[in-house]
Amino acid sequence: MKNKLTVILLTLGIIATLLLGSFSVFAERCERVQSEVLRLHIPANSDSDEDQEIKLRLRDFVLESFSDELSACESLSEAEARAETLLPEIERECTEFLRANGFSYSARAEICEMYFPTREYDRLILPAGRYTALRITLGEGAGHNWWCVIFPQLCLPAVSEKNDASAEEILSSFGKPQPIKVKFALYEWITRILQK
Repeated sequence: MKNKLTVILLTLGIIATLLLGSFSVFAERCERVQSEVLRLHIPANSDSDEDQEIKLRLRDFVLESFSDELSACESLSEAEARAETLLPEIERECTEFLRANGFSYSARAEICEMYFPTREYDRLILPAGRYTALRITLGEGAGHNWWCVIFPQLCLPAVSEKNDASAEEILSSFGKPQPIKVKFALYEWITRILQK
């Protein structure tokens, strides 16, 4: 009986060690993804139909107006620096866009680090965690938001006609995380606990 208990405990210890080791490698990969992307985050003023519609129209305007400048960047740090210099222009042009469409509230643009839950984007799953984001808050920012990955350039092919092979290359550089989707839930749960 004592030998069986010892074998069971050793087996459980080995399994726990393997799982923790796998999770550690997985968590490292998640952190690498988080450190390689700049997200675009646009919270709407409210959840009214009008505010949600203008959010999507403004999204298209932002992607059309600033995609060339941001897509020319070769690294995350360069994309962040470029976005930082564009903030006053982004804010001004977004506010003018809102005014031209009959909205009295303004847009506020900033570069920030914020928590995002696990999200699926096309065939890419982004793990939960803290990401750098170009956030454009419309009015009170109390409505549902829209997001994408602005660097590397993942949201542009989905919205615009600029659909080249680079999106496929970018997706393949992140690997194919779908088979480990269940692990994202565990990672997200642990990340939320650590955030508190």
